[in-house]
Amino acid sequence: MSKYFQLAKITFEEYLAYRLNFILWRFRSLITFLTPFFFWLAIYGGQEELLGYQKTQMITYVVGVVFLRSIILASRSTDLAGQIRSGELTKIIIAPWEVFSYYFTRDVVDKVLNVFFAVLEMATVLLVFEFPLYFPKNLETYLYFFLIIVLAIFLYFFLSLIISLTGFWTEDVWATRWLFGIIFLEFFAGAFFPLDILPFWLQKIIYLTPFPYLVFYPLKIWLGQISGLMAIKAILICFGWLGFFYWLTRFLWQKGIKNYGAYGG
Repeated sequence: MSKYFQLAKITFEEYLAYRLNFILWRFRSLITFLTPFFFWLAIYGGQEELLGYQKTQMITYVVGVVFLRSIILASRSTDLAGQIRSGELTKIIIAPWEVFSYYFTRDVVDKVLNVFFAVLEMATVLLVFEFPLYFPKNLETYLYFFLIIVLAIFLYFFLSLIISLTGFWTEDVWATRWLFGIIFLEFFAGAFFPLDILPFWLQKIIYLTPFPYLVFYPLKIWLGQISGLMAIKAILICFGWLGFFYWLTRFLWQKGIKNYGAYGG
């Protein structure tokens, strides 16, 4: 395990090596939070309820999205695609660690930094505007929320790896990641707004995908808007999707590594 602690230390130092990049990264994250925060405040105006959400619940949803972005949708596995094309993957393969564990270790460091600064930024904004958040009243709600968050972290990790693994067969992975990983995935995950404000027929289609279990369902559990039975069902479905994408990631890795030529490495 010491080698992974050393890897985590090196990854952490990488963030501090380029301080301007680090500052711009946090500035972008702050703007990403403030934009929907002020948008929904303006939409509600003097109203206390809209679209089935109390004003406090909607702002809590917005804050929750920022938190879940930092702990679930933040990932360093995006580096894999570029390393495949440049040949740098060779260095990782011959090193004494398991490849997926290597990327997950870097993911953990990224998530820790994201969560730490995101909480500071959100707390500052909420204190300035003196806006209260909604907190669950039942202990079991916290348990369900924690369980689905853990599953969602691994689910997104493998989803992100799958997108990166397309680097074995295509030159340009960035376009795929931008279209699928940012626009398509985040929209279907509920990272822009709660999915249940959409037309019912569209909700039914989205619920057939794994994406709502990354953001939407965890926040619905937190807000107490689904029953304990529904929360357990969501957790089990998320677990099922996780098993499928774990298998698919292993399958694509085994297929892709056979074609890997280490060009430029």
